[in-house]
Amino acid sequence: MGKTRNKPAKRLSQRQLRSQSEVVTKVPFIAHVQELRKRLFYIALAIGAGTGLAYAIQKPLTRWLLAPSGNQQFIYTTPGGGFDFQVRLCLYAGIALAIPVILYHIFQYIHPLLGQESKRFLRWMVVASSLFALAGICFGYFFGLPAAVRFLLQNFSTDRIQALISIQSYMSFVVTYLLGAALLFQIPLILLMINRIKPLQPKKLFTNQRWFILGAFIAGAVLSPTPDVRSQLMLSGPIILMYEGSIVMIWAVNRRHRRPTKVTALLHKDSEMQAERQASFEKARQEWRKHLQSGQVTTLQNARSMVEVNRSPVAAAHNRPAPAGQARLRPRQYVQDFRRPTSLSGGQDVQNPLASS
Repeated sequence: MGKTRNKPAKRLSQRQLRSQSEVVTKVPFIAHVQELRKRLFYIALAIGAGTGLAYAIQKPLTRWLLAPSGNQQFIYTTPGGGFDFQVRLCLYAGIALAIPVILYHIFQYIHPLLGQESKRFLRWMVVASSLFALAGICFGYFFGLPAAVRFLLQNFSTDRIQALISIQSYMSFVVTYLLGAALLFQIPLILLMINRIKPLQPKKLFTNQRWFILGAFIAGAVLSPTPDVRSQLMLSGPIILMYEGSIVMIWAVNRRHRRPTKVTALLHKDSEMQAERQASFEKARQEWRKHLQSGQVTTLQNARSMVEVNRSPVAAAHNRPAPAGQARLRPRQYVQDFRRPTSLSGGQDVQNPLASS
């Protein structure tokens, strides 16, 4: 019983230790630069090792590259063209062999910035992306590339027109073609990543699949420009199937991470309450506007009534100014009562001269 009781405490302590160990500490900028330089050195070392290994198997790689062209003859137009072809072939093969090392060091460099769930998702994405890219390269090499090369090099040749293709241009075409095939097979992962950022609805994806089918046939026509319908279906079919499979995966992921019923009910209730509050706010704002408008109307009516009263004859007569001569006249009693004592040398009071007048 004691062991079973101590298990939750042990798990809690382990989580605390993990959280303490995953605390991000501030690192100076020069430390990031030094780490980036170290990672780039390891990547360059891996590419160099892969290039050396590709040089050791140079002849099988050349046969593998020329196999989709059939019996087509290639040329090089400069004295160093053959050497340039071999160097580029080994370099491309070295980069392809060093891709796992490159992805590992990129992941380790951004590792401190990610959470535990993001780390798991990124690991899964790297593994799945590598597998899908390998499947796309194999599909393009064994199915799409032979049909495209056969159509482009044989269907336009006549007795007077012969294809003289340089080996460098052919290698560039093959590398671009295989890279495009690898990117086309990343469609499910791209949709899953978008669904992680913003959840997608499978119904909308199903309604928009007609546009994707059109794009798949256009991509198939670009990858293998042949008038043969079977070749088009052979290239466009897997792309369409990947899109349909990605819809199924998105539906499964969204269903697994679906919110519980209680949380959904609470969110629905909260949205209803927000709608009610918004409706009451709109109603109060309308009433307030009506009140302001009614107050303005009352003010205007009062102003109009005042103007009409002022325009009436009685008010006009009352408010009419007095004549200029009448303003100078004063009552007689007012003039007689207005006196000022004046003391003279004889001590007699002198009457105001205005009174005698």
